[in-house]
Amino acid sequence: MIEVWAVGGYSEIGRNMTGINIDGEVVILDMGLHMDKIVAYSGDDVHLLPYDKMLEMDMIADDREFRKEWGQKVKAIICGHAHLDHVGAIPVMAKNYNAPIIVTPFTAEVIKGLFEKRRLRNKLIPMNAGQTRKISDNIELEFVHITHSTLQTVVVVLKTKYGNIVYANDYKLDNHPVIGKKPNYKRLKELGKEGVVLFICDTTRIELEGHTYSEQVVKAMLEDLFEFQDTEGKAVFVTTFASHIARISTLVSIAKKLGRTPVILGRSMASYVGAAERLGLYRPKCEVLGYKKQIAKKLREINRNREKYFVILTGNQGEPDAVLSRVANDKFDFRFNPGDIVIFSTSTIPTATCQANRETLESKLKEKKVRVFKDVHVSGHASREDLRDMLEMLKPKHFIPTHGGIEKITKAAELAVEEGYIIGRTVHILQNGSRLILNV
Repeated sequence: MIEVWAVGGYSEIGRNMTGINIDGEVVILDMGLHMDKIVAYSGDDVHLLPYDKMLEMDMIADDREFRKEWGQKVKAIICGHAHLDHVGAIPVMAKNYNAPIIVTPFTAEVIKGLFEKRRLRNKLIPMNAGQTRKISDNIELEFVHITHSTLQTVVVVLKTKYGNIVYANDYKLDNHPVIGKKPNYKRLKELGKEGVVLFICDTTRIELEGHTYSEQVVKAMLEDLFEFQDTEGKAVFVTTFASHIARISTLVSIAKKLGRTPVILGRSMASYVGAAERLGLYRPKCEVLGYKKQIAKKLREINRNREKYFVILTGNQGEPDAVLSRVANDKFDFRFNPGDIVIFSTSTIPTATCQANRETLESKLKEKKVRVFKDVHVSGHASREDLRDMLEMLKPKHFIPTHGGIEKITKAAELAVEEGYIIGRTVHILQNGSRLILNV
């Protein structure tokens, strides 16, 4: 018997958490934060809030019923990559389960950073792509390399007597990544031939027709932008996702080509870059500053020598406490001049809070007559045709779309219908709290 419990991430983008019950043994896939709620929070350190408060504010998935019924059966907590909407709730939720956390080494380093101010009770087990591990006598775990907008992202495979359960939440099919290898198509196709009983994957960018372009495309876009851009005497600030190490590496390289000194500012950037450095995955060879006093001191220096630096900083979603927003609101001893350049090497996360914050930040910058360049970016998520490719490679018996509201999940289900699936029988639309027993 296979039963799926959609705990979180099926009615919104974020707070991802899925329970899989295989003959009475349970595996938790992801344990994330609702980033829209986190961004909107204006109090002290959000990561120190207690479980009950985070639950009350919808920052985490409501796992109370799940824990009451299945909590004692949980054998492992498994996360496929290091984004906070997939691992950010581990510090406050994982302690309620007597189970190890199994992740890639980079994700493990990020999680350790989240636990700095909390005591980690669960055993943290790093596992590389291509490796397997016994979860129990009846369940074996395999990690398969895939690409995304952060390092060491994997497809999670649970090998059972019923067939393979494949969880790809999130991924893209990048054949020319800036860091690392292209997806392991050979293994994905082999899984399909072995037999996939269930495939669960994200729908974040399902509305985008066609294929998600390679990260190499953004590299070319950024190089093209600066080729004829007059930057003499101007400040250059670029913001992107803190976890996007490949993008940061491109920006550092471009800064050096321009003859400017790259500097990376922001706590979350320092956290992710630090994790990559400790594992030897990427070393930017420039200053990376995460503490407010360090950032304030550096911005004073940049204000005096704006032509010398190329600033890579947090604030791509317009988060009020991020460095770029604080600069725009004159919270540091740095002032934008007319003609200074700000580049958003990112898209806006499709949630109301992020969209409103970005609009507010852009308005502030335009008031200061800053030149704003937006959407110098390609997504880290699969588009419509990428999902079709995954369905054709894996040939799953059952398909469950996740990581999006009902509209996104429905669009993914409609695509599956084009591929021969039947709604309610082989493609299943779930919402938070839904449970599904598979006919296997």
